[in-house]
Amino acid sequence: MRKLCIDLPPLAPDYSGAASALFDMGGVVVMHDASGCTGNYTGFDEPRWLGSRSALYCSGMRSMDAIMGNDDKFIRRTLDAAESIKPSIIAYLGSPVPMLIGTDLEGMAAETEAESGIPSFGFNTTGECYYDKGASDVYMTLIKRFADIPEKKSDNKKRVNIIGLIPIDFGNKGNDKKIYDFVSSLGYEITAKFAMGLDVEQVRACTKADINIVVSRSGLDTAEYMKKKYNIPYICAVPLNDGSIFTSKLDGSFTDSRPEGKSRVIIIHEQVFANSLRDELNKRGISADVGSMFGLDKRISEKSDLDLPDESTIRKLVNSGRYDVVIADPQIKQLIKNEKTNLVSVPHVAVSSKLHWNEYLDYLSGDIENVIQKTIDYLKLDF
Repeated sequence: MRKLCIDLPPLAPDYSGAASALFDMGGVVVMHDASGCTGNYTGFDEPRWLGSRSALYCSGMRSMDAIMGNDDKFIRRTLDAAESIKPSIIAYLGSPVPMLIGTDLEGMAAETEAESGIPSFGFNTTGECYYDKGASDVYMTLIKRFADIPEKKSDNKKRVNIIGLIPIDFGNKGNDKKIYDFVSSLGYEITAKFAMGLDVEQVRACTKADINIVVSRSGLDTAEYMKKKYNIPYICAVPLNDGSIFTSKLDGSFTDSRPEGKSRVIIIHEQVFANSLRDELNKRGISADVGSMFGLDKRISEKSDLDLPDESTIRKLVNSGRYDVVIADPQIKQLIKNEKTNLVSVPHVAVSSKLHWNEYLDYLSGDIENVIQKTIDYLKLDF
């Protein structure tokens, strides 16, 4: 019962992250479920769905399918769809029922590819993990399948891959385009966009990059893999505000300037974004801790950062009096009962779904400065 949510919506699961990472690939994606998980993704975790042409299908499992398996039926339906759509790839995504009955999604994919000749994948998503794992598994699998052997560089272009940019973290209000444009304005050619704007040819070329930019935790394992296999270094940062801190990290001139003393601010959000926002606050002399509802990755955390595994833990923390300001999704306000604790709202689709996805901040604008100023006002600081 520890994971029970009373005030918060269910957090985005792994199959939603995988589907989001595959959204722009021009493929056929089949979510193997009875329709609830597919509806959860399309209706609540994917801001791009309405009006899109992405080919996502539900297998429509019924009780007899769960008993008998009926994999051949689902494969045949997928092949029929592929024949008319001519997709670049085919992907099967799992859900709780296929997990419980032991469905061999990778085997289904192998059979599908053998008959169609289209690269096919089975992702063992279960609904028990969070969205970042589903997206991460997709990035890793695509690179292992499609990435070219890196060639010796023949020009002076600076190339980057941007890894981890999906609307579950960044919304669908234009942050993707603005981030891509900003990186391009620094003189870099973007080789691959994992995953808003991604296609197979970008995946093939991704080994040409000079550096990987990890903009959310879903891209961290992929960047680590590419560093070991292809010797491509990486940074973890999101360009925010005027982009100056991000630029200093990219060119190697960044120096950490965390103020001394106890933190009165906690940022509860996607971990890489939260770290980047903390850097912006530190620049203004404000110390902040980061809390993660999706597991705390020690590779990118500080000692004072917090793993917040359930609603009960968050409720106790935000009412403990330890922090004067909580920067988090608007839904966190429902957990705050301490009158001295102030919330600064920064929406996160993975937490509040469609409730606030139209309120997403413009990360490369004065919206972030407004967050900083509200924090200063609540702390009653005089700068």
